[in-house]
Amino acid sequence: MESFPSTKPSSSSYSIFVAQFFLFLVCATQAIKTPFHPRDVLPLLPKEVSWPVLDYLNGAVDLLPTFVGAASSPENTAVWKGACFYENEAWMEFHNKTGSQFGGGTLHLKTLEKWVSGAYAGHSAVCLRDSEGKLWVGESGHENEEGEDVVAILPWEEWWEFELNEDDSNPHIALLPLRPEIRAKFNETAAWEYALSMDGQPYGYHNLIFSWIDTINGNFPPPLDAHLVASVMTIWSQMQPTYAANMWNEALNKRLGTEGLDLPAIIVESEKRGSSFGDLLTIPEQDDWLYSDGKSTSCVAFILEMYKEAGLFDPYSSDIQVTEFTIKDAYSLNFFESNASRLPSWCNDGDDVKLPFCQIKGQYRMELPEYNTMAPYPHMNERCPSLPPDYFRPQDC
Repeated sequence: MESFPSTKPSSSSYSIFVAQFFLFLVCATQAIKTPFHPRDVLPLLPKEVSWPVLDYLNGAVDLLPTFVGAASSPENTAVWKGACFYENEAWMEFHNKTGSQFGGGTLHLKTLEKWVSGAYAGHSAVCLRDSEGKLWVGESGHENEEGEDVVAILPWEEWWEFELNEDDSNPHIALLPLRPEIRAKFNETAAWEYALSMDGQPYGYHNLIFSWIDTINGNFPPPLDAHLVASVMTIWSQMQPTYAANMWNEALNKRLGTEGLDLPAIIVESEKRGSSFGDLLTIPEQDDWLYSDGKSTSCVAFILEMYKEAGLFDPYSSDIQVTEFTIKDAYSLNFFESNASRLPSWCNDGDDVKLPFCQIKGQYRMELPEYNTMAPYPHMNERCPSLPPDYFRPQDC
């Protein structure tokens, strides 16, 4: 792998070399088999929690929309709507890529809304040029040689080669260029310093779920609620205690101002303080919290923290916690190019519909509802509901 630039970009080179973009990826979804049945967790919970859950939930699949249909050729597509996934399509591509005597095919599923946040993208990365004019991609969630998800700064060519030829998730990729007045205030030196300081740090599992949960009952699609979240956390803590500590125990201790409490002790401590576990989940993450393995940033928090260091959230930087932002919150920021005539000529090549951003890969045309519409404000995205199917967001939440 190539070495990083030894010098940061200078302010004089900014107008020539520096171009910043968001890269949003929408990936095909793979089905997973849950390692437990929801009823397995009920004996571990108080009766006032377990009985309502038992009445309400029969299986893990009850969390997902149900549909039965016939998907055959691309010309015969099954289409359906659901409470969580509003517009869905499925079709079969017949082939025999495995060389089996029985033939084969690929079942394609197209889902346009993410369940809990309403985001139309599943991953994000950021591009920066150095003082030599070389383009790099910064990404939280890159898998290193040891199989660990980490923050990485990669040459564009290496990153793009993987997406073109090795990524089997069928990614759809869009470039979101910053608009000129935002680029003009972008402190590239501070951005590079932050990016390089995070290189090799673990992916932000500690605060991953907390960017979504802002309210007591406005973020959980039925039948999901804080009780069921506690149920899942409880059983997972029994099965994978190290995983549980990484995913939520440290973060919940941060919210209580405690250290080392396991999940049952966290719940008891919340009740002692006259609060509830649901209340605890809604306490906003703080960008300056330092976890046992360092700062914790998800894919989108890594980028927005860089933007914060670069001055794009001024004058509200001290009152905005970007670890509270979802991917939808990020692409809704009004940081991006709004004049289609200023987009590069190769944007959306081959598409007769002119998008407000640059889609550079994917079989389907990407959509980013509410793209580029929201100016930063203090305590942004700390108290926002996100219930499907409308994902209504009050102003200034």
